[in-house]
Amino acid sequence: MKSCDEESVGRLLYLTTQAMTNHAERILKPYGLTVEQFILLKNIPEDGALSQNQLCEIVEKSAANVTRILDRLQKKKFIQRKQNPADRRSTLLVLTSQGKEMAEKVHNLFESFSEHLTMGISGQEQDQLMQFLNKIRENLDLLTDNSLR
Repeated sequence: MKSCDEESVGRLLYLTTQAMTNHAERILKPYGLTVEQFILLKNIPEDGALSQNQLCEIVEKSAANVTRILDRLQKKKFIQRKQNPADRRSTLLVLTSQGKEMAEKVHNLFESFSEHLTMGISGQEQDQLMQFLNKIRENLDLLTDNSLR
């Protein structure tokens, strides 16, 4: 059995994800946001509304998890929940002016972060990396689908 010190694709992906998350948390800390809160905030349209179910699908998180995060964003006055006129069982999420301002401010920081992530990697190499990561994701989806049977 290999030890955790040895390199494998899974371990390298894990370490890379951890490093990205840790750096993102440091960027967001002065703004009082977590990575999960920022992900939800940036996926709510600036000039429109989105149902909570739609947001769950976009960010691929459970309704319970999204509800908990949205509660915190609402306390911070970054979002509002409004009754959906088309479906009274549904709630629409709308960014407040404070939410729009925060989303834009933090989004700009992450554009710079993304540029730093890919420094020294050509466009072709980035395309290949995206293909590899998508294939790994497909393989994981297959594993998940097969384990449900």
